[in-house]
Amino acid sequence: MEVKVEQYHDWWFDNAIEFLGHLLEELGVNVEWRDGIVFDALNDEQLEMLVERIEGLIEPKLKYPRENEETGSIEKRWRVYLPLTASNKHGSYKFKYLSGFLGKEPTLKKRVVTSLLSDLITEKKKEKICEICSRPTPFDLEETTQGVYPVANNNLKSLNGVRSMKTSFKNCLLCSFLGYIEWLDNIPFVWYMDVKGNNKTDYTYYLYPKIENIQELHIFKEMLREVLTERKYSNIVVMRGERERYASEGYSLLLSLFENMVRNIKDIERLEDIFCDRWICLFIEKGRVRYTNLEEIKIPNIKSIEKIFRKLRKPYSNLIDKTFAKSLKGDIDNDLSRENKYLMSKGIIMDDFKVFAKAFQIRQNCILAGVSKDMLDKLIYSWRCEE
Repeated sequence: MEVKVEQYHDWWFDNAIEFLGHLLEELGVNVEWRDGIVFDALNDEQLEMLVERIEGLIEPKLKYPRENEETGSIEKRWRVYLPLTASNKHGSYKFKYLSGFLGKEPTLKKRVVTSLLSDLITEKKKEKICEICSRPTPFDLEETTQGVYPVANNNLKSLNGVRSMKTSFKNCLLCSFLGYIEWLDNIPFVWYMDVKGNNKTDYTYYLYPKIENIQELHIFKEMLREVLTERKYSNIVVMRGERERYASEGYSLLLSLFENMVRNIKDIERLEDIFCDRWICLFIEKGRVRYTNLEEIKIPNIKSIEKIFRKLRKPYSNLIDKTFAKSLKGDIDNDLSRENKYLMSKGIIMDDFKVFAKAFQIRQNCILAGVSKDMLDKLIYSWRCEE
């Protein structure tokens, strides 16, 4: 018996289907990529292996190491910006737990996976219609949370409509399963963690390739997985000497990702072949509720980026990352420094020289410092002057 998971034509669930196919291929299951994924129903051993693989990804993907100030021991803490954890009614993040599919015991996880992917899929009457995938299902529907779909606002009353108006929709078991496991996928991200004593909040940026053809999405993400290096704050590393640094927002993250792909993927015939031109940038901010924001990045001219990388193999780490905003009194403004890197990165990605040049304007009595004139000349010439 064949199992088919049909494509959603949605950035989140299509990436989740690709990730499921990737996990199955790791287990030796033959997966066909056509308008989704098709494979033979899993036997009991394969189901057990899949659940073990999912279990094994939860801690390294959703936790981070942190030193206990009292004992000095290294503890694993939940990444608090994720909409998979919850606080108590006072807003304290002391009591956190996983919700949904990922929080179930392994035996319950296997029961869910068995219901969806094994040869025990029965001829039950499919009476209910899922409000996400619009497909009939024999299983009960459940309220859609941010854990299933990060931009859902069912459980966030403060983000709903005027007065008592509330947008509410429900999803099937398959959508819930796919939505939750996507948090375990290898996706480019950067996390800004709150430092004790300041009033900043934790936030993170994720980048999801938006490729309509599911097989092409799989090929691209397999290349992507080669260059991602899992670290505490990001999986895209920018080196300055022996020190690891990370981009601080979506456009800088994307530019540094391209830089890592150019440096690490071998046998590249054309640079534009490894540059996907459509991305979804997901922003999640920690708070009493998780605030999420979505932006689609449509790169207008891949060839202009190719020209820049042909001349400067590392435009982000060798130029943009080394810049900083210095006041006329000599002090460094870290917030403006991050904004300048954002403007320079966005200008290059979007082929917009005016946005790029704005970083060089005197703002808040600060100037852009740390710029290598030689690198800047090469960048501008290859980008704006060279045919």
